[in-house]
Amino acid sequence: MSAVVEPGEAGGRTVLAPLRATPLAVLDVGTDRFACFLARPRPSRGFALLGRGLREAAGMRAGAVDEPEAAAAALAATLQAAEEEAGEEIRGVVVVTSAGRPRSRLVRVEVEVPGGIVREAHIRRALDAARRIALRAGETALHAVPVEGVVDGGRALRDPRGARGTRLDLLATVVVAEAAAVETVVDAVAACHVEVADVIAAPYAAGVAVAGEDELERGVLVAEFGAGTTALAHFHDGRLLFVHTVPWGGRHLTADLAYGLSTSPRVAERLKTLHGSLGHRDGDLRIEVPGPEGGEVETTVARADLARILRARVEEIFDFLEKGIEAQRDLFDGRPPRSVVLSGGGSLLDGLAETAEEIFGLPVRRGRAGLVFGPAGVEDDPGFAAASGALALAVGDDGGLSWHDMNRAEGGGWLARLTRWLGWRA
Repeated sequence: MSAVVEPGEAGGRTVLAPLRATPLAVLDVGTDRFACFLARPRPSRGFALLGRGLREAAGMRAGAVDEPEAAAAALAATLQAAEEEAGEEIRGVVVVTSAGRPRSRLVRVEVEVPGGIVREAHIRRALDAARRIALRAGETALHAVPVEGVVDGGRALRDPRGARGTRLDLLATVVVAEAAAVETVVDAVAACHVEVADVIAAPYAAGVAVAGEDELERGVLVAEFGAGTTALAHFHDGRLLFVHTVPWGGRHLTADLAYGLSTSPRVAERLKTLHGSLGHRDGDLRIEVPGPEGGEVETTVARADLARILRARVEEIFDFLEKGIEAQRDLFDGRPPRSVVLSGGGSLLDGLAETAEEIFGLPVRRGRAGLVFGPAGVEDDPGFAAASGALALAVGDDGGLSWHDMNRAEGGGWLARLTRWLGWRA
Protein backbone atom coordinates (compact mmCIF):
# COMPACT_ATOMS: atom_id res chain seq x y z
CA MET A 1 0.00 0.00 0.00
CA SER A 2 1.19 3.45 -0.67
CA ALA A 3 2.86 5.70 1.82
CA VAL A 4 -0.23 7.86 1.88
CA VAL A 5 -2.04 5.30 4.02
CA GLU A 6 -1.93 5.16 7.78
CA PRO A 7 -4.10 2.24 8.99
CA GLY A 8 -5.84 2.38 12.31
CA GLU A 9 -4.89 0.12 15.22
CA ALA A 10 -8.05 -1.98 15.05
CA GLY A 11 -7.82 -2.80 11.34
CA GLY A 12 -9.37 -1.24 8.29
CA ARG A 13 -7.95 1.77 6.52
CA THR A 14 -7.77 5.44 7.39
CA VAL A 15 -6.63 7.52 4.42
CA LEU A 16 -4.68 10.69 5.06
CA ALA A 17 -7.19 13.50 4.71
CA PRO A 18 -4.99 15.95 2.74
CA LEU A 19 -4.72 13.58 -0.21
CA ARG A 20 -8.45 12.88 -0.33
CA ALA A 21 -9.08 16.55 -1.04
CA THR A 22 -6.08 16.89 -3.34
CA PRO A 23 -5.60 15.86 -6.97
CA LEU A 24 -3.27 12.92 -7.44
CA ALA A 25 -1.05 12.40 -10.49
CA VAL A 26 -0.11 8.92 -11.70
CA LEU A 27 2.41 8.49 -14.51
CA ASP A 28 2.37 5.15 -16.34
CA VAL A 29 5.78 4.65 -17.95
CA GLY A 30 5.21 1.98 -20.58
CA THR A 31 7.27 0.74 -23.49
CA ASP A 32 5.04 2.09 -26.28
CA ARG A 33 2.94 4.70 -24.49
CA PHE A 34 3.22 7.14 -21.62
CA ALA A 35 0.03 8.05 -19.78
CA CYS A 36 -0.57 10.56 -17.01
CA PHE A 37 -3.83 10.62 -15.05
CA LEU A 38 -4.54 13.62 -12.85
CA ALA A 39 -7.54 12.67 -10.73
CA ARG A 40 -9.35 13.38 -7.50
CA PRO A 41 -10.91 10.64 -5.33
CA ARG A 42 -14.70 10.60 -5.50
CA PRO A 43 -16.89 10.45 -2.37
CA SER A 44 -17.66 6.86 -3.35
CA ARG A 45 -15.11 4.40 -4.72
CA GLY A 46 -13.15 5.55 -7.74
CA PHE A 47 -11.64 8.73 -9.13
CA ALA A 48 -12.83 11.75 -11.10
CA LEU A 49 -10.46 12.39 -13.99
CA LEU A 50 -9.35 16.01 -14.15
CA GLY A 51 -6.80 15.72 -16.92
CA ARG A 52 -5.07 13.08 -18.99
CA GLY A 53 -1.89 13.14 -21.00
CA LEU A 54 -1.06 10.48 -23.60
CA ARG A 55 2.08 10.38 -25.70
CA GLU A 56 3.91 7.80 -27.74
CA ALA A 57 6.79 6.53 -25.64
CA ALA A 58 10.37 7.29 -26.62
CA GLY A 59 13.68 5.95 -25.41
CA MET A 60 12.15 2.75 -23.95
CA ARG A 61 13.01 -0.92 -24.36
CA ALA A 62 11.31 -3.86 -22.58
CA GLY A 63 9.72 -1.54 -20.02
CA ALA A 64 12.98 0.21 -19.10
CA VAL A 65 14.56 3.50 -20.14
CA ASP A 66 17.05 2.94 -22.95
CA GLU A 67 17.62 6.57 -24.02
CA PRO A 68 17.15 8.88 -20.99
CA GLU A 69 16.99 12.18 -22.89
CA ALA A 70 14.38 10.97 -25.37
CA ALA A 71 12.34 9.40 -22.57
CA ALA A 72 12.47 12.56 -20.45
CA ALA A 73 11.29 14.73 -23.34
CA ALA A 74 8.31 12.45 -24.06
CA LEU A 75 7.47 12.21 -20.36
CA ALA A 76 7.54 16.01 -20.05
CA ALA A 77 5.11 16.31 -22.97
CA THR A 78 2.82 13.75 -21.32
CA LEU A 79 2.79 15.65 -18.03
CA GLN A 80 2.21 18.96 -19.79
CA ALA A 81 -0.78 17.58 -21.69
CA ALA A 82 -2.39 16.42 -18.43
CA GLU A 83 -1.69 19.78 -16.78
CA GLU A 84 -3.22 21.74 -19.64
CA GLU A 85 -6.36 19.63 -19.72
CA ALA A 86 -6.82 19.83 -15.94
CA GLY A 87 -5.70 23.42 -15.46
CA GLU A 88 -3.50 22.16 -12.61
CA GLU A 89 0.25 22.18 -12.08
CA ILE A 90 1.80 18.78 -11.38
CA ARG A 91 4.66 18.80 -8.93
CA GLY A 92 4.59 15.24 -7.69
CA VAL A 93 3.66 11.93 -9.29
CA VAL A 94 3.27 8.28 -8.46
CA VAL A 95 5.09 6.26 -11.12
CA VAL A 96 3.77 2.88 -12.24
CA THR A 97 6.19 0.77 -14.26
CA SER A 98 7.44 -2.68 -15.19
CA ALA A 99 11.04 -1.49 -15.28
CA GLY A 100 13.48 -3.86 -13.65
CA ARG A 101 11.23 -6.91 -14.26
CA PRO A 102 9.27 -6.88 -10.97
CA ARG A 103 9.12 -10.27 -9.24
CA SER A 104 8.16 -11.43 -5.77
CA ARG A 105 9.52 -13.43 -2.88
CA LEU A 106 7.56 -14.81 0.06
CA VAL A 107 9.34 -14.14 3.33
CA ARG A 108 8.47 -15.23 6.87
CA VAL A 109 9.83 -13.24 9.81
CA GLU A 110 9.37 -13.23 13.58
CA VAL A 111 9.41 -10.16 15.79
CA GLU A 112 8.88 -9.66 19.49
CA VAL A 113 5.74 -7.85 20.65
CA PRO A 114 6.61 -5.64 23.63
CA GLY A 115 3.48 -4.69 25.54
CA GLY A 116 1.66 -7.90 24.64
CA ILE A 117 -0.64 -6.47 21.91
CA VAL A 118 0.25 -6.44 18.20
CA ARG A 119 0.38 -2.85 16.99
CA GLU A 120 1.01 -1.16 13.67
CA ALA A 121 4.62 -0.54 14.69
CA HIS A 122 5.20 -4.29 15.04
CA ILE A 123 3.85 -4.90 11.54
CA ARG A 124 6.13 -2.18 10.18
CA ARG A 125 9.15 -3.71 11.89
CA ALA A 126 8.32 -7.16 10.51
CA LEU A 127 7.85 -5.82 6.98
CA ASP A 128 11.11 -3.92 7.18
CA ALA A 129 12.86 -7.15 8.19
CA ALA A 130 11.13 -8.99 5.33
CA ARG A 131 12.40 -6.41 2.86
CA ARG A 132 15.96 -6.80 4.07
CA ILE A 133 15.76 -10.59 3.84
CA ALA A 134 14.22 -10.55 0.35
CA LEU A 135 16.63 -8.09 -1.24
CA ARG A 136 19.61 -9.30 -3.21
CA ALA A 137 22.51 -7.34 -4.67
CA GLY A 138 21.39 -4.84 -7.28
CA GLU A 139 17.71 -4.95 -6.31
CA THR A 140 15.25 -2.49 -4.80
CA ALA A 141 12.03 -3.34 -2.97
CA LEU A 142 8.88 -1.83 -4.48
CA HIS A 143 6.31 -3.37 -2.11
CA ALA A 144 6.14 -5.36 1.10
CA VAL A 145 2.62 -6.75 1.47
CA PRO A 146 1.51 -8.75 4.54
CA VAL A 147 -0.16 -12.07 3.77
CA GLU A 148 -0.95 -13.44 7.23
CA GLY A 149 0.27 -13.26 10.81
CA VAL A 150 0.49 -15.82 13.60
CA VAL A 151 0.69 -14.68 17.21
CA ASP A 152 2.30 -17.05 19.73
CA GLY A 153 1.78 -20.06 17.50
CA GLY A 154 -1.98 -19.59 17.20
CA ARG A 155 -4.10 -19.67 14.08
CA ALA A 156 -3.19 -17.62 11.01
CA LEU A 157 -4.79 -14.15 11.01
CA ARG A 158 -5.27 -11.97 7.96
CA ASP A 159 -4.83 -8.96 10.21
CA PRO A 160 -3.14 -9.70 13.55
CA ARG A 161 -3.32 -6.13 14.84
CA GLY A 162 -4.98 -6.06 18.22
CA ALA A 163 -4.17 -9.71 18.95
CA ARG A 164 -2.58 -10.43 22.34
CA GLY A 165 0.76 -12.21 22.53
CA THR A 166 4.50 -11.79 22.78
CA ARG A 167 5.72 -12.94 19.33
CA LEU A 168 4.46 -12.23 15.83
CA ASP A 169 5.23 -14.54 12.91
CA LEU A 170 4.46 -12.62 9.71
CA LEU A 171 4.33 -13.97 6.15
CA ALA A 172 4.87 -11.22 3.59
CA THR A 173 5.13 -10.84 -0.18
CA VAL A 174 8.05 -8.62 -1.15
CA VAL A 175 8.07 -7.29 -4.73
CA VAL A 176 11.57 -6.47 -5.93
CA ALA A 177 13.05 -5.16 -9.18
CA GLU A 178 16.44 -4.33 -10.63
CA ALA A 179 17.48 -1.15 -8.86
CA ALA A 180 19.35 0.43 -11.77
CA ALA A 181 16.36 0.11 -14.11
CA VAL A 182 13.95 1.60 -11.57
CA GLU A 183 16.28 4.46 -10.72
CA THR A 184 16.75 5.29 -14.40
CA VAL A 185 12.97 5.65 -14.75
CA VAL A 186 12.86 7.81 -11.62
CA ASP A 187 15.69 9.99 -12.96
CA ALA A 188 13.90 10.46 -16.30
CA VAL A 189 10.73 11.57 -14.50
CA ALA A 190 12.71 13.81 -12.12
CA ALA A 191 14.29 15.47 -15.16
CA CYS A 192 10.78 16.81 -15.89
CA HIS A 193 11.00 18.83 -12.63
CA VAL A 194 8.45 16.74 -10.73
CA GLU A 195 8.91 14.78 -7.52
CA VAL A 196 8.50 11.01 -7.59
CA ALA A 197 6.45 10.25 -4.48
CA ASP A 198 6.27 6.49 -5.01
CA VAL A 199 6.98 3.71 -7.51
CA ILE A 200 4.38 0.97 -8.03
CA ALA A 201 4.85 -2.30 -9.90
CA ALA A 202 2.54 -2.38 -12.96
CA PRO A 203 1.27 -5.97 -12.52
CA TYR A 204 0.27 -5.31 -8.90
CA ALA A 205 -1.57 -2.14 -9.90
CA ALA A 206 -3.28 -3.81 -12.86
CA GLY A 207 -4.53 -6.61 -10.61
CA VAL A 208 -6.06 -4.16 -8.18
CA ALA A 209 -7.86 -2.44 -11.06
CA VAL A 210 -9.34 -5.37 -12.98
CA ALA A 211 -9.91 -8.22 -10.50
CA GLY A 212 -13.18 -8.36 -8.60
CA GLU A 213 -13.43 -8.83 -4.84
CA ASP A 214 -14.68 -12.40 -5.19
CA GLU A 215 -11.84 -13.24 -7.57
CA LEU A 216 -9.27 -11.77 -5.21
CA GLU A 217 -10.64 -13.88 -2.38
CA ARG A 218 -11.01 -17.17 -4.28
CA GLY A 219 -7.71 -16.85 -6.11
CA VAL A 220 -6.97 -15.15 -9.43
CA LEU A 221 -4.09 -14.73 -11.85
CA VAL A 222 -3.92 -11.34 -13.53
CA ALA A 223 -1.90 -11.33 -16.75
CA GLU A 224 -0.78 -7.84 -17.76
CA PHE A 225 0.17 -7.76 -21.46
CA GLY A 226 2.20 -4.67 -22.18
CA ALA A 227 4.20 -3.68 -25.22
CA GLY A 228 7.62 -4.59 -23.86
CA THR A 229 6.81 -6.92 -20.96
CA THR A 230 4.18 -9.40 -19.83
CA ALA A 231 3.61 -10.02 -16.14
CA LEU A 232 1.56 -12.17 -13.80
CA ALA A 233 0.18 -11.15 -10.42
CA HIS A 234 -1.45 -13.84 -8.26
CA PHE A 235 -3.91 -12.93 -5.51
CA HIS A 236 -5.53 -15.25 -2.97
CA ASP A 237 -7.55 -14.55 0.17
CA GLY A 238 -7.48 -10.90 -0.84
CA ARG A 239 -3.67 -10.69 -0.69
CA LEU A 240 -0.93 -10.33 -3.27
CA LEU A 241 1.13 -13.53 -3.28
CA PHE A 242 3.16 -13.62 -6.46
CA VAL A 243 4.54 -11.38 -9.22
CA HIS A 244 6.54 -12.54 -12.24
CA THR A 245 7.60 -10.52 -15.29
CA VAL A 246 9.10 -11.56 -18.61
CA PRO A 247 10.70 -9.12 -21.11
CA TRP A 248 8.42 -9.88 -24.06
CA GLY A 249 5.15 -8.29 -25.07
CA GLY A 250 3.13 -6.80 -27.90
CA ARG A 251 6.11 -5.10 -29.50
CA HIS A 252 7.72 -8.52 -30.03
CA LEU A 253 4.61 -9.81 -31.79
CA THR A 254 4.84 -6.82 -34.10
CA ALA A 255 8.53 -7.50 -34.77
CA ASP A 256 7.75 -11.12 -35.62
CA LEU A 257 5.11 -10.02 -38.12
CA ALA A 258 7.45 -7.47 -39.66
CA TYR A 259 10.13 -10.12 -40.13
CA GLY A 260 7.79 -12.82 -41.34
CA LEU A 261 6.07 -10.55 -43.86
CA SER A 262 9.18 -8.58 -44.87
CA THR A 263 7.58 -5.28 -44.02
CA SER A 264 8.15 -2.41 -41.61
CA PRO A 265 7.19 -2.43 -37.91
CA ARG A 266 4.68 0.36 -38.63
CA VAL A 267 2.87 -1.69 -41.25
CA ALA A 268 3.11 -4.83 -39.11
CA GLU A 269 1.54 -3.03 -36.15
CA ARG A 270 -1.37 -1.92 -38.30
CA LEU A 271 -1.88 -5.45 -39.63
CA LYS A 272 -1.80 -6.82 -36.10
CA THR A 273 -4.34 -4.28 -34.89
CA LEU A 274 -6.76 -4.68 -37.80
CA HIS A 275 -6.40 -8.35 -38.67
CA GLY A 276 -4.38 -10.02 -35.91
CA SER A 277 -5.87 -13.15 -34.39
CA LEU A 278 -4.62 -16.28 -32.65
CA GLY A 279 -7.37 -18.42 -34.17
CA HIS A 280 -7.92 -19.65 -37.69
CA ARG A 281 -11.34 -18.20 -38.37
CA ASP A 282 -11.48 -16.88 -41.93
CA GLY A 283 -8.15 -18.64 -42.37
CA ASP A 284 -8.43 -18.53 -46.17
CA LEU A 285 -9.07 -14.80 -46.17
CA ARG A 286 -6.24 -12.92 -47.89
CA ILE A 287 -4.94 -9.77 -46.22
CA GLU A 288 -3.30 -7.05 -48.28
CA VAL A 289 0.24 -6.19 -47.13
CA PRO A 290 1.41 -2.68 -48.07
CA GLY A 291 5.04 -1.96 -48.81
CA PRO A 292 7.41 -1.10 -45.94
CA GLU A 293 6.57 2.58 -46.33
CA GLY A 294 2.83 1.87 -46.24
CA GLY A 295 2.31 2.60 -49.91
CA GLU A 296 0.91 0.39 -52.63
CA VAL A 297 0.03 -3.20 -51.84
CA GLU A 298 3.03 -5.42 -52.51
CA THR A 299 1.56 -8.81 -51.65
CA THR A 300 -1.21 -10.59 -49.78
CA VAL A 301 -1.06 -13.07 -46.92
CA ALA A 302 -3.57 -15.58 -45.58
CA ARG A 303 -5.02 -14.55 -42.25
CA ALA A 304 -4.13 -18.03 -40.98
CA ASP A 305 -0.45 -17.22 -41.61
CA LEU A 306 -0.75 -14.10 -39.45
CA ALA A 307 -2.33 -16.25 -36.74
CA ARG A 308 0.52 -18.79 -36.86
CA ILE A 309 3.17 -16.07 -36.49
CA LEU A 310 1.39 -14.37 -33.61
CA ARG A 311 0.42 -17.58 -31.81
CA ALA A 312 4.00 -18.88 -31.82
CA ARG A 313 5.19 -15.82 -29.89
CA VAL A 314 2.19 -15.78 -27.52
CA GLU A 315 2.71 -19.45 -26.67
CA GLU A 316 6.39 -18.74 -26.00
CA ILE A 317 5.45 -15.89 -23.62
CA PHE A 318 2.95 -18.12 -21.82
CA ASP A 319 5.62 -20.82 -21.55
CA PHE A 320 7.98 -18.44 -19.77
CA LEU A 321 5.17 -17.31 -17.47
CA GLU A 322 4.38 -20.93 -16.63
CA LYS A 323 8.03 -21.51 -15.72
CA GLY A 324 7.70 -18.74 -13.17
CA ILE A 325 4.66 -20.47 -11.72
CA GLU A 326 6.41 -23.84 -11.63
CA ALA A 327 9.24 -22.29 -9.62
CA GLN A 328 6.61 -21.52 -6.95
CA ARG A 329 4.66 -24.77 -7.24
CA ASP A 330 4.23 -25.19 -3.48
CA LEU A 331 2.60 -21.77 -3.27
CA PHE A 332 0.23 -22.44 -6.16
CA ASP A 333 -0.68 -25.91 -4.92
CA GLY A 334 -1.63 -24.50 -1.54
CA ARG A 335 -3.32 -21.32 -2.79
CA PRO A 336 -4.37 -22.03 -6.38
CA PRO A 337 -5.94 -19.54 -8.78
CA ARG A 338 -9.52 -20.24 -9.83
CA SER A 339 -9.53 -17.94 -12.86
CA VAL A 340 -7.42 -15.66 -15.04
CA VAL A 341 -8.04 -12.00 -15.89
CA LEU A 342 -6.28 -10.37 -18.84
CA SER A 343 -5.27 -6.71 -18.80
CA GLY A 344 -2.96 -4.36 -20.66
CA GLY A 345 -3.19 -3.14 -24.23
CA GLY A 346 -2.06 -6.51 -25.59
CA SER A 347 -5.04 -8.26 -24.01
CA LEU A 348 -7.26 -7.00 -26.86
CA LEU A 349 -5.64 -9.40 -29.33
CA ASP A 350 -8.34 -11.62 -30.81
CA GLY A 351 -8.14 -15.18 -29.51
CA LEU A 352 -5.87 -14.40 -26.55
CA ALA A 353 -8.48 -15.36 -23.96
CA GLU A 354 -9.13 -18.70 -25.68
CA THR A 355 -5.40 -19.42 -25.90
CA ALA A 356 -4.94 -18.60 -22.22
CA GLU A 357 -7.77 -20.99 -21.32
CA GLU A 358 -6.05 -23.78 -23.25
CA ILE A 359 -2.74 -23.21 -21.52
CA PHE A 360 -3.83 -22.49 -17.95
CA GLY A 361 -6.88 -24.74 -17.92
CA LEU A 362 -8.88 -22.03 -16.11
CA PRO A 363 -11.74 -19.68 -16.99
CA VAL A 364 -10.36 -16.52 -18.59
CA ARG A 365 -11.89 -13.10 -19.10
CA ARG A 366 -10.68 -9.72 -20.26
CA GLY A 367 -10.50 -7.21 -17.44
CA ARG A 368 -11.93 -3.71 -17.57
CA ALA A 369 -10.88 -1.21 -14.94
CA GLY A 370 -13.87 0.71 -13.61
CA LEU A 371 -12.09 3.06 -11.22
CA VAL A 372 -11.59 6.27 -13.22
CA PHE A 373 -14.52 8.37 -14.45
CA GLY A 374 -13.92 10.98 -17.12
CA PRO A 375 -16.21 13.34 -19.04
CA ALA A 376 -17.06 10.56 -21.51
CA GLY A 377 -17.70 7.93 -18.83
CA VAL A 378 -15.58 5.14 -17.36
CA GLU A 379 -11.96 5.00 -18.55
CA ASP A 380 -12.03 1.23 -18.98
CA ASP A 381 -9.44 0.75 -21.72
CA PRO A 382 -7.41 -2.28 -20.52
CA GLY A 383 -4.28 -0.39 -21.49
CA PHE A 384 -5.03 2.01 -18.61
CA ALA A 385 -5.48 -0.74 -16.00
CA ALA A 386 -2.10 -0.20 -14.36
CA ALA A 387 -2.61 3.58 -14.12
CA SER A 388 -6.09 3.10 -12.64
CA GLY A 389 -4.88 0.57 -10.09
CA ALA A 390 -1.96 2.80 -9.14
CA LEU A 391 -4.41 5.54 -8.20
CA ALA A 392 -6.20 3.11 -5.89
CA LEU A 393 -2.97 1.89 -4.31
CA ALA A 394 -1.71 5.43 -3.88
CA VAL A 395 -4.65 6.39 -1.67
CA GLY A 396 -5.02 3.04 0.06
CA ASP A 397 -8.30 2.22 -1.69
CA ASP A 398 -7.17 -1.32 -2.47
CA GLY A 399 -9.83 -3.40 -0.78
CA GLY A 400 -7.59 -4.25 2.16
CA LEU A 401 -4.91 -5.94 0.11
CA SER A 402 -2.17 -4.51 2.30
CA TRP A 403 -1.73 -2.32 5.32
CA HIS A 404 1.01 0.12 4.49
CA ASP A 405 3.97 0.76 2.28
CA MET A 406 7.62 0.10 2.95
CA ASN A 407 8.83 1.22 -0.48
CA ARG A 408 11.18 3.91 0.69
CA ALA A 409 11.63 2.97 4.33
CA GLU A 410 15.34 3.64 4.49
CA GLY A 411 16.10 7.18 5.59
CA GLY A 412 12.46 8.24 5.57
CA GLY A 413 12.73 9.09 1.88
CA TRP A 414 9.15 8.48 0.82
CA LEU A 415 7.68 10.24 3.84
CA ALA A 416 9.79 13.32 3.25
CA ARG A 417 8.79 13.37 -0.41
CA LEU A 418 5.13 12.89 0.40
CA THR A 419 5.17 15.66 2.99
CA ARG A 420 6.72 18.06 0.48
CA TRP A 421 4.23 16.98 -2.18
CA LEU A 422 1.20 17.56 0.02
CA GLY A 423 2.68 20.88 1.03
CA TRP A 424 3.02 21.90 -2.62
CA ARG A 425 -0.60 20.93 -3.33
CA ALA A 426 -2.06 22.73 -0.34
